Amino acid sequence: MSRRILAFALIAVFAAVLVGGCSDTEKETIEYTIRDYYAAYNAQDWDVCLGHIDDTNNVGAAIMELLKASRAATGEVTVNSIDSINITGSTATADVTATLRGKTETIEHHLVKRDGSWRISLEQ
Repeated sequence: MSRRILAFALIAVFAAVLVGGCSDTEKETIEYTIRDYYAAYNAQDWDVCLGHIDDTNNVGAAIMELLKASRAATGEVTVNSIDSINITGSTATADVTATLRGKTETIEHHLVKRDGSWRISLEQ
């Protein structure tokens, strides 16, 4: 019986070490947020898109309509790279190089951290 308890205790400690050692850095979290946003945009999953946008002004319905119109006009967006992630407190910027309609361009994205999550900011 005590071996079984010891085995479970060791497994619990090992799992805790793995979970603690696998946490993402802030930059990785920002990159994930941007990539997931564009994956949702391409899939036209507007609820997930809105979940990645900072909507402090509570204009979600208007943003959703703009996203739909933009997606219809541009088609899918391929994110090629996310570079120059700069974090200052609860704000950040990231240069996103993406291809849409056959043209590649780099756009600076602004992000804000709210309630522990990074979100794409509509305000500059």
